[in-house]
Amino acid sequence: MKNKNLKEMLIGIGVVLSYFIYSYFQIVPLTLVGIDYNSLSISNKVIYLLITEFIYLIILFVIFKKTFQKHFKKFKDNFKNYFKNYMQYWALAFSLMLISNFIILSLFPNSVATNQEIVTYNFMVAPAYMSISAVIFAPFLEETIFRLGFRKIFKNDILFIIMSGLVFGGLHVINSFENLVDLIYIIPYSIPGFVFAYTLVKSKNIFVPIGLHFFHNGIMMTIQMVLLFFL
Repeated sequence: MKNKNLKEMLIGIGVVLSYFIYSYFQIVPLTLVGIDYNSLSISNKVIYLLITEFIYLIILFVIFKKTFQKHFKKFKDNFKNYFKNYMQYWALAFSLMLISNFIILSLFPNSVATNQEIVTYNFMVAPAYMSISAVIFAPFLEETIFRLGFRKIFKNDILFIIMSGLVFGGLHVINSFENLVDLIYIIPYSIPGFVFAYTLVKSKNIFVPIGLHFFHNGIMMTIQMVLLFFL
């Protein structure tokens, strides 16, 4: 049992570390063959980023192949029950995010999370890439890393939920950190992480948080599209 737990923990640590390695070295292959990423056209950048993200997803699927197969079968067979029982948790997460953002804006008028500014800019420059990456790739990738990976590291439910949510929220801020106000936005960014982690604990099926994450990002991208192109 100890050897099994150690093996699972090492797998979890390896998967989490792979995320950081992938994030920081995503454009290294281009550098190795003498191509300057910044000199590429927008369309070529989009194609390259989507290809590398897809390859990374395949690697994660291979690592967790048995888990995905087992969970998907249960999710498919019990979709209506999962939808009925867990959509309320997404509504809770969305409501708490709105409330926390409202409080932050009340305390710090005109403040916008730097990460959100980056997302808005990227969406204006490459809406197709942002839509595919955020709505399709991100739910699978991030739930595999921050939920499955962290679950193998932290067996205690409460500790898992706290660590999974905080790291998930923190990375949305730290990577684009510019001022102290940005740190406060860890709260609204962490809330979905806490909720997604809780639904994994409760359902014991990774496709529940993946589904909620997919729905959440779809709603957020739709709002982004409406604000940018129709208002």
